[in-house]
Amino acid sequence: MDICLAAGLATTLLLRAPSPITLSWEHSVEHFQIEEEWQAQPAGLVLAETRSRGLGAGVALPDDARLADGWWRFRPALPPQPQVRLANSSFGAGYRWCAQGRCQWLPAGLSLTMSVCPEDPR
Repeated sequence: MDICLAAGLATTLLLRAPSPITLSWEHSVEHFQIEEEWQAQPAGLVLAETRSRGLGAGVALPDDARLADGWWRFRPALPPQPQVRLANSSFGAGYRWCAQGRCQWLPAGLSLTMSVCPEDPR
């Protein structure tokens, strides 16, 4: 299954990549890196793991979080999501999308929505 990234409310497809993907960004206040690994499953997008290089406003660690190689690692208690809207402020550094060892920066300031891609009819 693939994960799609669209501009707006799923109207213009920007990217399609095989699951899993890693979404990363810099915390807007504390300026440390955060990464999320997302997987496409029949029930929706599943947040498999969150990694954080620091702690700060809006970053709450669950009891099972562990520190390894400078990263806080944990799996958020979040059910599968039909779509995920990214808070893509033009004031931040933007998001980086990585899949199959290739990464690219996403355009800052655009409203972005992530979802499980529909099956390719080919």
